[in-house]
Amino acid sequence: MKISQLILALGMGSVLIGSVSAAPLPANTISKKITLTAQINDALFVSKPDGSSWYGTEELDADDYKQQKFTKTLPVRIWTKNADFNASLAQPLKMSSGSYEMVDAKVTLSSAQGEKTLSFGAVQKITQIVSTADGYDEVHNVNISVSAPTKVGTLSTNGSYSGDLVMLFEPVAAAEPEKPAA
Repeated sequence: MKISQLILALGMGSVLIGSVSAAPLPANTISKKITLTAQINDALFVSKPDGSSWYGTEELDADDYKQQKFTKTLPVRIWTKNADFNASLAQPLKMSSGSYEMVDAKVTLSSAQGEKTLSFGAVQKITQIVSTADGYDEVHNVNISVSAPTKVGTLSTNGSYSGDLVMLFEPVAAAEPEKPAA
């Protein structure tokens, strides 16, 4: 075999291998993710319930076979030096496929006060009630829900939707005790 035929054969083999690995996902395959981050300082620590890590990429679950609503509950452990902390979204939650965007995105945080909706630009004050020797330590649930977009024209809503859920946790300074009047 001549060198030019060998190079052509190797090149054709590369094309065949490349075309096999580049096959599209089946039409009924859906992949979804949320990347979570947190800001932490010495008066506040936010983690998974085990206290040693934080979430990476999370898969939302379809509520039923119709795949019109997707949800996820993520337990989070929050330790604070003082009973109160503020929680909000650092940006609106948007999940997009490039062609469509999920709708009705909602994020709530459960606490002893009930569920509070977290949103961009609106701070929620949360009061923890479980005290420890060095502060307050509770496990809360972050509940995430989104709805599938409505199909427009002939463009399918099938596909992978992704976005970032960026939550902001801030400590609240303890109130100074009142000084007696002189």
